[in-house]
Amino acid sequence: MTITLDTYVVDGNITIFFGEHSSAFKNDILNSSLLAHLVSNPNGIASDAWFHSYKKLLGSLSWLLNSQGTQNPKTRSVSLINLAKLTLSRYLSANQLDKMTEIFSEIKTLPDDSEILSAILNRIQSTDKNEKSPITTVCPLLTIVCEDGMVISSLIRFETTNPVDVTIFDKEPPSSKITGTPTIDQWITYLQKDNYANIRKGIIEKLGSQPQTKLFHLDAAPLAN
Repeated sequence: MTITLDTYVVDGNITIFFGEHSSAFKNDILNSSLLAHLVSNPNGIASDAWFHSYKKLLGSLSWLLNSQGTQNPKTRSVSLINLAKLTLSRYLSANQLDKMTEIFSEIKTLPDDSEILSAILNRIQSTDKNEKSPITTVCPLLTIVCEDGMVISSLIRFETTNPVDVTIFDKEPPSSKITGTPTIDQWITYLQKDNYANIRKGIIEKLGSQPQTKLFHLDAAPLAN
């Protein structure tokens, strides 16, 4: 079975479009997500304040909330692909989950000087160096856009006593380095296209040149407006 997909990186947030979508719709999702990232980032990417700001801003940008929830999976298997599959298995087919795994593997093979890889690694973790024993919060955000327009956003967070690298995508850190259990905040939204059309121009103006350096198409150049 052939699966149509397209992958972008929005300020380090891996965003996957499954199925056929217009370029205009993709740009609306990507631009509004980027703006919400940039406005929320001063709160600290691993904080609850970032999470609440990001969700609230998307709501003001015509992302209609359908449902939300938090999971605390009792698992020591904290590779990102395992956690992503755990939280997305109720929404995506086995083939789609396999494609997502392939995308994660592709990201791991990006050259060390890749701007895309750098953006993802900067988003993945935040280390609190004020602690006597520094704690790293691994905090990737994954956005899945389904063919029917449903947007599944999953913020995965857990703490380690050591920073992580690109191997976290499919390799588990030693269990002795993990503190507590993962938390996965997931919410389902739909873009209200007619409402968004009324604010599209203003969002593009606010972003200015930011998409040229913070919005990437996987295997392509940065996405322009």
